[in-house]
Amino acid sequence: MTPLHLDLPLTVSPAIVSPTRRLLEAKLAPVLDDEDAVFRVAMTAHELLENAAKYASDGKARLEVDVSPRGEDAVVRVVVTNNSSREHIDHLGTCYAEMNAETDAMAHYFTLMRRNARVGSVSRLGLARVRAEGEMAIEVAISGETVKVVASGIVVHS
Repeated sequence: MTPLHLDLPLTVSPAIVSPTRRLLEAKLAPVLDDEDAVFRVAMTAHELLENAAKYASDGKARLEVDVSPRGEDAVVRVVVTNNSSREHIDHLGTCYAEMNAETDAMAHYFTLMRRNARVGSVSRLGLARVRAEGEMAIEVAISGETVKVVASGIVVHS
């Protein structure tokens, strides 16, 4: 299997999220040759780009996707970097800390879904979904107004 490295600087808006996901799925399919693995990686990029489209203060983001073969599986890394407002950065920090305090990713995801259903609030489920459904570890790095979200994990490929 050939490694895959994509580095896409983007002008982000909700309109580019799904087309970018489809492009990524097309690039991943021959590399991973496993529908579930392709879904997990593409969904991860979709969720992270959706957040960037909502919260990028300058309308720009960078999507990086790396797939490195390793025997029967592959190491995957999806990174989205963008600038954001202090308010959104502070909220992201709170969500990230709450998520990391929970050891069971799926239970945390379901808790957030139930909470949002009761309150009717803005979703803010993206990171929890990536962690639970995508089976990815999440790291958030903040430097000034720049937010870098890294999702990484192992996926099986055929």
